[in-house]
Amino acid sequence: MRSHTTPLAVSSLFLAAAACGALTAACGASPAAPDGSPPAGPAPAALTAPEGAAAGAPTAAAPKTGPTAASTQPGGDPTAAQAGGASAPGQAGAVPAASAAPTAPSDGCPDGMARVPGGSFVMGPLKVKATVGDLCMDRTEVTAASYAACVNAGKCTDTLANCAKEASTYGVAGKEKQPMVCVDFAQAQAYCAAQGKRLPRDDEWEWAARGGEEARPYPWGGEAPKDQLCWSGGGAVRKTACDVGSFPAGANPQGIQDLAGNVFEWTTSANDGSGKMRVARGGSWRDGIPPLVRTARPGGFEVTYRCGFLGIRCVTEPAAPAAK
Repeated sequence: MRSHTTPLAVSSLFLAAAACGALTAACGASPAAPDGSPPAGPAPAALTAPEGAAAGAPTAAAPKTGPTAASTQPGGDPTAAQAGGASAPGQAGAVPAASAAPTAPSDGCPDGMARVPGGSFVMGPLKVKATVGDLCMDRTEVTAASYAACVNAGKCTDTLANCAKEASTYGVAGKEKQPMVCVDFAQAQAYCAAQGKRLPRDDEWEWAARGGEEARPYPWGGEAPKDQLCWSGGGAVRKTACDVGSFPAGANPQGIQDLAGNVFEWTTSANDGSGKMRVARGGSWRDGIPPLVRTARPGGFEVTYRCGFLGIRCVTEPAAPAAK
């Protein structure tokens, strides 16, 4: 089943978002809530470019070698297999080989992704009808280390990758596990394509974040935001994002983390061909009031926009039917 949302309705969503202040065109200005609530923290002047770069800076630079991606996979112990190996048949003291453990049924998703069952729902504040097929979604946002690996492979660019001073994560020691930020829409698309994936649609993203038919106001449920996410609420004003996956209590039913807070995530929509604006979802570490991190809240950014609170999450179609 292919996901779809009525183009006209999505276009109306942009108009409504713009009217209520949700859309922004300059780096540093966080989108407002659908109800008009201001973003948390001091709001920089509108229509100002990111430090060291214009908001509309081109991104067509040739791929270059980026920082070395830190390995997150511990190495195995080769001596363990030798010590525990079974004796050859007929050898004195031979020990029968243990039966192999049963293989867990696959959900048809690549490693690091979770399967989200599809369905139909009414999306967002404008009550747009949408139908979503089964999809695999990254369990966490794309990290700075993963993006650096893509640059090193020659499949991604690091143009203006340190646009946000203190909030930048690319090539910054100690921030390898934080979300990659300072990427515009084209860079986000290119990263997902290099992994054999794509950006999520706006309706797919909301369906996953709300727990499908559960219609959760927040990914974790109905409880008001407190310590389930990386944000500036509760008196903790942040200056940068958090390591991905640091708030497991804020996961959706499939264990997908950081769908609220940390960084906004680029998405696509049926309206993309008609203008320069794109929808981003999830709120960010800068937000400090509950309405700004609700699952139904849309944010809007120009395709050339880049800043320290906007990043990437990828999806793909499952390779097999869901295991029973």
